[in-house]
Amino acid sequence: ANQNYSNVAGVPLALNDGLAFSKYCEKTLGMPAENVRYYADASYGTMLRAMRDIKNIASAFNGDINIVFYYAGHGIPNESTKDAYLLPTDADGTQTEGCYSLNKLYAELGSTKAKEIVVFLDACFSGSKREEGMLASARGVALKAKAEAPKGNMLVMTAAQGSETAYPYKEKKHGLFTYFLLKKLQESKGKVTYGDLFDYVKTNVAQKSVVVNEKSQTPTIAVSGDLVSTWQGIRLNED
Repeated sequence: ANQNYSNVAGVPLALNDGLAFSKYCEKTLGMPAENVRYYADASYGTMLRAMRDIKNIASAFNGDINIVFYYAGHGIPNESTKDAYLLPTDADGTQTEGCYSLNKLYAELGSTKAKEIVVFLDACFSGSKREEGMLASARGVALKAKAEAPKGNMLVMTAAQGSETAYPYKEKKHGLFTYFLLKKLQESKGKVTYGDLFDYVKTNVAQKSVVVNEKSQTPTIAVSGDLVSTWQGIRLNED
């Protein structure tokens, strides 16, 4: 969860989003506390260590694990290549060599050979801030980052599509995407299919964003080839 950035405007409520999601993993999804990692205001080095931790665990269990990866914070596009990146708190987006690319994220998670990998991204990749204004584009024009393909047994749910912004839901003290994600997890106690979860989040975010923010926000779903025909019926928590 990246809220406080050294060189660019912060992401309001991101720390609240990340901390709440980590608590839901334990109390709603039933994960042992020792299996949950929470990184507040992560630098690039912290992101690298976090991924190394996941890979070490997967290796020790020979891939016999499920991975849930959550991120709230800035996303950024490379203005030349249109590749999408997660923005560490010590970066400003002008040099994406110091940012964590989505392609790298998906490749690293996919390399674990985990039984199931789900990624939730409360971020947009247009260069927009969570509130009004632009992060990186000097022209003040939102860019449309390239869509990266998930790897392995992976499903990726993202807060906004194309050149849209991922907005906050100030009244609820969360990002709009995270609020409805958590609400559905709470109502279902995690016993929800990815199809139902995505339909709920997409519908409610799209409706509430137009009313509260007077702007469109449309969550998206992307799945790896291995899950194309089955993802909608898979349950997040089978226990």
